[in-house]
Amino acid sequence: MTEFKNIPTNIISGFLGAGKTTVIQYLLKHKPVSEVWAVVVNEFGQVGIDGALLKNPHVEIKQIPGGCLCCVGSQALNVGLNQIIRSVKPQRILIEPTGLGHPAKLISTLSGEFYKNVLDLKAVINLIDARNLNDTRYLENATFIEQSVLADILVATKRDTYSEDDKNCFFDYAMGFKPEKLEVTMIEQGQLNLSWLDISRIKNIPADNNAVDVSHSHSPHAIDNTKDNQLTGWNAIEGQADGYFSLGWKLDRSIIFERRKLLEFVDKLFTDSNVERVKAVVNTDAGWWLLNLTRNERDIQDTNVRLDVVLEIISSDYLNVRALGLALSACQI
Repeated sequence: MTEFKNIPTNIISGFLGAGKTTVIQYLLKHKPVSEVWAVVVNEFGQVGIDGALLKNPHVEIKQIPGGCLCCVGSQALNVGLNQIIRSVKPQRILIEPTGLGHPAKLISTLSGEFYKNVLDLKAVINLIDARNLNDTRYLENATFIEQSVLADILVATKRDTYSEDDKNCFFDYAMGFKPEKLEVTMIEQGQLNLSWLDISRIKNIPADNNAVDVSHSHSPHAIDNTKDNQLTGWNAIEGQADGYFSLGWKLDRSIIFERRKLLEFVDKLFTDSNVERVKAVVNTDAGWWLLNLTRNERDIQDTNVRLDVVLEIISSDYLNVRALGLALSACQI
């Protein structure tokens, strides 16, 4: 790929629910019209939904579901990146790792020998929901820590939802890193300063596996629900890593859900268990919906997207495939 030189490349990282998709949507909407951009999206779960959330007729989106890029990087990342570089010839590449991804190997791959003269890795931008900085589930989570340590820029993404205590916690947290971060700020509605994409990295932040002691593995596998007469045609796929579980379904687009029942199903997920995230593209009795939900907030939009129906749950609790499948199927019309 010697004909492609020094393509500005940005990693936009952040834990589950930090607002990565919203930020990238904003960046794509405000990118220079004359520039060709591409986005590589990696998802912890297996069914792949973020590609639909980021759908943009003027930007090439490459979706890599099923684990963090540090684990699949040797194959899927290289293949996906190489395809985009050759076919699209982008002038900028944005990479969105999964919220449960470990950025050290990703940084090492993108700045390593293979891409040395092809990519110009700029400052790593890590997004944080400041409301989580009083929660030991995040502050003691090795992935959350690594994402913050290896970032050059720290951004709290949901300023309009924060209390004064949340704001103070964020700045105290962000100012505690050595070396100091290049930029520390709060934004809302994904409004990241586009000029930050061109900031160079802090060279003395380590980008290897010794930066933070994190061990992890991914174990996705498909579940055959066709053996259950009540779930014929429902294809469920599970995944597991670092104490988190994913469960997703790929369904025929002809399956239609009742909106009221679907919302009740989602409400119960968040109130009765440790579900962290629900994403979906679903056909309902009132048209198609995009759902992007966390414990703290809900983004539910009508959409013109027409895909196979997909819904995915991420939780720190084990997810019972059959019980949840039956509960979800009961939301059908």
